[in-house]
Amino acid sequence: MRVLIITAGSRGDVAPYTGLGRRLLDAGHQVAVAAHPSFAALVGGCGLDHRSVPGGPQGLIRD
Repeated sequence: MRVLIITAGSRGDVAPYTGLGRRLLDAGHQVAVAAHPSFAALVGGCGLDHRSVPGGPQGLIRD
């Protein structure tokens, strides 16, 4: 199964989804996490594909 996890916010909002994604990957699924570009290394470091969400977490917090 192909899974896309979409998340936005701070590192604390994104990091839990990397754990979920990693478990899904280990179960044999294809997993990508859509998050702000500043989290590409976090997502990739877990072995997951990263898809960019426009903007940044600072803009969300400010708005």
